[in-house]
Amino acid sequence: MPEDDRAFLEALPVKQREDLFSSGLSSKEARIKLLHQLKSVLLENEGAFMEALHSDLGKPAFEAFSSEFAVLLNEIDFVCKHLGKWSRPTTSHHLKMGYVERVNRKRHPYGSVLIIGSWNYPLQLTLMPAIGAIAAGNRCVIKPSEHAPATAQLLKEVINHTFSIEQLHVVTGDAQTASFLTSSSFDLIFFTGSGQTGKIVAEQAAKQLTPVILELGGKNPCVIGETGFSKAAIREIVWGKFLNAGQTCIAPDTLFVHQSIYEKTLTELSASILAFYGDRPQESKDYGRICHEAHFQKVVGLMGQGKVQHGGTYDRSHLFIAPSVVTDIEQGSPILQEEIFGPVLPVIPFRDFDTLLSSLMIQRDALTGYIFSKDRDEILLFKEHMHSPTISVNQVIHHAASPYIAFGGKGRSGYGAYHGKAGFLAFSYEKTDFRAYHYLHLQQKYPPYSDQNLKVLKKIRKWLF
Repeated sequence: MPEDDRAFLEALPVKQREDLFSSGLSSKEARIKLLHQLKSVLLENEGAFMEALHSDLGKPAFEAFSSEFAVLLNEIDFVCKHLGKWSRPTTSHHLKMGYVERVNRKRHPYGSVLIIGSWNYPLQLTLMPAIGAIAAGNRCVIKPSEHAPATAQLLKEVINHTFSIEQLHVVTGDAQTASFLTSSSFDLIFFTGSGQTGKIVAEQAAKQLTPVILELGGKNPCVIGETGFSKAAIREIVWGKFLNAGQTCIAPDTLFVHQSIYEKTLTELSASILAFYGDRPQESKDYGRICHEAHFQKVVGLMGQGKVQHGGTYDRSHLFIAPSVVTDIEQGSPILQEEIFGPVLPVIPFRDFDTLLSSLMIQRDALTGYIFSKDRDEILLFKEHMHSPTISVNQVIHHAASPYIAFGGKGRSGYGAYHGKAGFLAFSYEKTDFRAYHYLHLQQKYPPYSDQNLKVLKKIRKWLF
């Protein structure tokens, strides 16, 4: 049936939900088997996915494997190892006056989950939430981004060939298709993308009271304090900023540098960029491309709002923008207000750390906050100032690959979290079986009430409830 058939799309969550409810909660072994199938799909089609990622984003093989494949394979292994413990029901007993209560809790799947992937990591950000959803026992419909067409088409071919439509199904299409899906009767929607689109998804889902998890972006600040400069620190920042040509939601967005180390930081930034990509980065096999032309236009426009200290070249025909460092930016410029999401690094000097934090230049609810410093008080002050769910000290990016760390945003950077156990919890809800075994029936709890009984209730209420 054609995927642009609205009746087909509308029936997907209904079909999956009916199959789930008719077959009942799948066993731990059945869910692990499905995850192993997904792992086999990745391994068997690794070469094809590598080619697709290069076609969509010009990703070098090393970056494609490390940031897309490795994290997915590790996540599957981690989830399969711990799923039995996470799925195990818990039981507790509590002695009350007149009865003993037994509380049995168990995680249950929501039902049919819609996952809308993003184009910047079109494999990882599409399948990572699916791992958590499958682990929790859900059925899934996946909508990859149309801006990464090669990866989206390959996902559709291999997933739909391997899994039944009732279990896991990929739907390709444009924004209109995504809009129709988010207005359909799914039991949970997981969206990765821009804040603007995230608001639309949340608004559409709210009309049907469908819960939503939003993984958005933000202007992740990166601060180098007076004690934080080193060549290793600059290499780390340059690597994290220009990974995937800057199209990473947790990349350092803007670099704030103490005035005392400002000049040598600029010098070392240029040296690291040259060491990584050479003086002709367009010819480097280790540097990616911008995903689509509209985004290319936006990033080039932002780059022109300051003095280009390094880089600054671009080629529209190949969607290439050189790794660039920009300085001397006027306050209020869009580059300081909007998420850049590209290979342009603004560098802003500051004299006083407290003044920097109070200047409103730092987005407190960014997805991640980075600080390079040896000053414990400075690090603590930064942690207290930021509202980001993750604060990373003296490193960038790596935390997002750990299944032990919940990945998610707050405020403008989204809500809800996943990865590892957090993903299992995000895609399930707690179902409680409550039973009370009475050894004494208290007639005073029934009407008609009396003032005397109210006095007694106030004295013994902690043993009653």
